[in-house]
Amino acid sequence: MRTIPSAATNRITTTARLEAIIGHPAALVLKKELPELDAAARYMLARAPLAGFGYRDAAGRPRTTLVGGKPGFAEVESPTRFGFAADIDEIGDIDASGPVSFVFLLPGVGETLRVNGSVAERAPGRIVVDVRQAYVHCARAILRSRLWDPIVPAVSIPAVAEGPLSGAGVAGFLAATPFMVISSWDRDGGDTSPRGDTPGFVRVLDGRTLAIPDRRGNRRADTSHNLLADDRFSAAILVPGRTDVLHLAGTALVTDDPELLADMALGGVVPQTALVVTVERAEVRHNEAVAAANVWDRAERADAATVSELMALMTRQLGGGKPALRRLTRWLGVFARPIRWLMDLTYRRALRQEGYGDGPDPRPGRPVRVTEVIKETPGAVTLVLSGADTGFAPGQFYTLITEVGGRTVRRAYSATSVPGADHLALTVKRDGLFSSHLHDHARAGTELRVLGPSGDFRVADPAAAGARYVLVGAGSGITPLMSIVRTVLAASPDATITLLYGNRTEADIIFAAELAALADAHPGRLTVRHVLSRPGPGWTGLTGRIGPADLPFAPRAHYYICGPAAMPTDLRDHLTGIGVPTDHVHEERYTSVPAAAPGTAAQTMTIAGVGDVVVAAGQTMLEAGLAAGVPMPHSCTVGGCGECRIRLLRGEVDGTVEDGGVLTCVSYPLSHTEVDMGPVKP
Repeated sequence: MRTIPSAATNRITTTARLEAIIGHPAALVLKKELPELDAAARYMLARAPLAGFGYRDAAGRPRTTLVGGKPGFAEVESPTRFGFAADIDEIGDIDASGPVSFVFLLPGVGETLRVNGSVAERAPGRIVVDVRQAYVHCARAILRSRLWDPIVPAVSIPAVAEGPLSGAGVAGFLAATPFMVISSWDRDGGDTSPRGDTPGFVRVLDGRTLAIPDRRGNRRADTSHNLLADDRFSAAILVPGRTDVLHLAGTALVTDDPELLADMALGGVVPQTALVVTVERAEVRHNEAVAAANVWDRAERADAATVSELMALMTRQLGGGKPALRRLTRWLGVFARPIRWLMDLTYRRALRQEGYGDGPDPRPGRPVRVTEVIKETPGAVTLVLSGADTGFAPGQFYTLITEVGGRTVRRAYSATSVPGADHLALTVKRDGLFSSHLHDHARAGTELRVLGPSGDFRVADPAAAGARYVLVGAGSGITPLMSIVRTVLAASPDATITLLYGNRTEADIIFAAELAALADAHPGRLTVRHVLSRPGPGWTGLTGRIGPADLPFAPRAHYYICGPAAMPTDLRDHLTGIGVPTDHVHEERYTSVPAAAPGTAAQTMTIAGVGDVVVAAGQTMLEAGLAAGVPMPHSCTVGGCGECRIRLLRGEVDGTVEDGGVLTCVSYPLSHTEVDMGPVKP
């Protein structure tokens, strides 16, 4: 446990002492402040889907939360007044005429809009604000935190002594957060400021005390100045990818305690000062504005044109309409992308001087691009991807990653192409959230990310002479088998393959034409037998569902079985029971993922040796753990591989539980759960 700095000897109590440390803001910074909403401010308000909101409740207690939910949620009524829809359940009983403050956030952009004012009108579901001060500026907090391009670290959640910070999910949130908005007050009103840094920058000192570094910035130091006059403090804390928010309230002081500052040094650079907060209330709860705003969805990021137009409006404000500045604003529009690149380069250099590295690409996996979408059947498409590692073994799968509805979603898909090709082909059947999203939105040019290859369901030596394979698939279970067919026929001179493939109707047969062509091109080497459970008139092939009686007996053959639910297990038991060696039977199961996750309430998941993680409504246990930076085991993310299986010690889940183990990728907690990431004992 860290030592709490002595307030008597290290507390900063005067403006003179504070400014001797941090300096004074430049005249250009102060020139941005206006008593009304100028064109740049209105531009931000029309596009920002989310804002940090600081206010006092009817009892005078400080509060900070996130409001919004869609671009333009704040509606301008005049240059000095705007209104917004207010979630009364979230905000509660606000001081009817008290000070309020905002920091408006635009996803993908480092600039923020700060607005300070007071409540003008309060009606059911709506708040109207009189503006006292407004300004747009580039917030280093956004850049330092990489809020829109985050690194989600594997974090160790410390044990916390009894107090507000020991509440459910609080320590885990603080260990993972790179960003917060802080509200403070003085006799003239309030201010809400962004504060960002590397993940876990908040230091927990004990069960009710934490420290927040204050690194070099524009030297405004609004929060620190306000705390000299009024020590009331509140904050709303975010973790990228999560829709719940940690709310803190209490009192704070400003310190330059050398030992504490040294403990928070970054790259050898110590912060100027630190806030030491005595926490009275700490609560993690779902925030509907964050969820509705989709701020973590990269598809919602502002483009270069938006940024350049905002820059132009800010330049006009600072230049007062001078001819040279008007010419500059025209060039900003023409060269938006290179100018933004140059600005980003300048910011990165400045951050490196402060001890920040560029860091690895924060997103998991490697980037790939869709080059072609091939419609195989009414319910299945093949995505042809460039940029992937194609050094897989036939039968293995890849995990695709993208943003759907503001959440990072993963789904495993088997490769259907041959290893070593200049492209990777993954065939996707419409089924579940991710697959439906790909069917509806994937086009040539779509960018995704991919992990893999992975999986033990594979042919180790497809070039082996004289090998015999019996492949059994149902529905989308053909996908890994198709890679095996294509690869073995091309690599081995005399290997033989029997494919038994089950579907509902003839229209559902994926790769029907290619399989027929391959069988014709390789007589005696490839035999294809189709089985339909709902055949149409004129069907002369096998009917029903694939069962043990349909399997050819070939003791020396390798059997590869891929299908839903219990099918692979039932066929494996039959084959080993009639004498096929166990190591010659290979199986892979797939499961359907619901298009919408169960509507569970937020629950606490206690991870042995780690701490508490709040699982938001609609999150799987795995999603919540990964979002909190916990290195939980996983691979396919659809319940097929078993890599995510951990021990369930206590609690109830909606999902797959076997022999005391729970598959976290497809399980949702229905109560407070306790789990252990150690091996599951049979």
